[in-house]
Amino acid sequence: MQLTTDEQERAAYADGNTALATAWGRIIDLEQERLLLRQCIRDAADMIDEEKTDEHVEWHAGAAKLLDGDE
Repeated sequence: MQLTTDEQERAAYADGNTALATAWGRIIDLEQERLLLRQCIRDAADMIDEEKTDEHVEWHAGAAKLLDGDE
């Protein structure tokens, strides 16, 4: 069974490996930041949908491709 990132962090603390636990904590922080940035891209894409210029449509298509490829 594979442990979640949170479980890995807790296990590292329990083992007394604070450097590893800190690294797992940073990974958790980065995952949360990635989720926030993805939401910002989605929000921007929604706003761009309302304007519909060629440049906006092209940007929206690129953003959608990035979002679809990361899930």
